[in-house]
Amino acid sequence: MKVKELIRQLQEADPTGEIEACVGNIDIHFVSREPAYYDGSLQILKRDPARTGRCYDICGAEITNEGHKIQINTLSVRGAIWEDPELPVIGSHERLEEWRREARAEA
Repeated sequence: MKVKELIRQLQEADPTGEIEACVGNIDIHFVSREPAYYDGSLQILKRDPARTGRCYDICGAEITNEGHKIQINTLSVRGAIWEDPELPVIGSHERLEEWRREARAEA
């Protein structure tokens, strides 16, 4: 997906820009521009504009090492706890204390 399309869809989903964004329920840590080959080849899904509005508009794919990509980098609560086992966390998760114990043991 091109950045301009991502921005369009984000603004459509949240015109105010105040809702939290995530990738797979994990917070976005930062965004970076990288060579297409960085950390594995760039995988691009090709979409058919004629299929717009349909459930599945994918009509092909491309795998490339050429050019650049905008990488959306995530950091989970578990990952943040590995950096700081005493990180204050609002809310609960059944494995939160287990994550803290693991992080403390590795420190």
